[in-house]
Amino acid sequence: MAVEVRPTRAMLIGLLIATGLAMLFALGPLAGSVKITIGVETQVGNASGLPDAWMLPAALEGVGAVALVFLLSRRPVGRLRVWCVGLIFVSLAAGMAAQGAHAVWYDELSHRLTLPWMVKLLVSFVPPVSGLATLHLIVKMAEDVITNVGLLLATREEESTSVEAVVLDILRGNPLANWKLVRDSTGLSESNAKRALTAARKELSRQTTALAPRPAHANERSPA
Repeated sequence: MAVEVRPTRAMLIGLLIATGLAMLFALGPLAGSVKITIGVETQVGNASGLPDAWMLPAALEGVGAVALVFLLSRRPVGRLRVWCVGLIFVSLAAGMAAQGAHAVWYDELSHRLTLPWMVKLLVSFVPPVSGLATLHLIVKMAEDVITNVGLLLATREEESTSVEAVVLDILRGNPLANWKLVRDSTGLSESNAKRALTAARKELSRQTTALAPRPAHANERSPA
């Protein structure tokens, strides 16, 4: 029977230090790769006649980065997960194609990149397609935000209702209960405990008044 061994404090500290150093050393290759990629794709964008040099790297790498963040943070399932993975690979493949085009058609003598018209045509398709795919992911993120805000508000309402019920039970059992007792029983802060106690007293008074028998009117005649 295998016995699970829990990591010690020293092991956890060592793991954190090693992970931090690995992340620090990884920044060098990452920065180099990003710089080369942006530089090459910028030249391809210029050679394709795009209005701004940054449009092509932003379109190619941006959609892949958004899809990767969406995949890791939201962890979608089904078709949406396949869609995100597909966008990542398409972004990677398009970036590699741009690198290959630069390597093939770049003239080292004149230091100039001249692309065939077919390549220019394909490059011109990248910004609108990338923008549409990125917009789709943004809409999905907005849907998640709206859903999570709704769940948060519903949770707060449920918690508030639960606290009110607890305070009412405290007052029914001990009408002389003070805010300190409410604070210790519910874990609320001093101000919230006082506020909850005041609201509970008003609610309990309202319920008592509603249940109290109404006095007979003076002008009502007694039965014969």
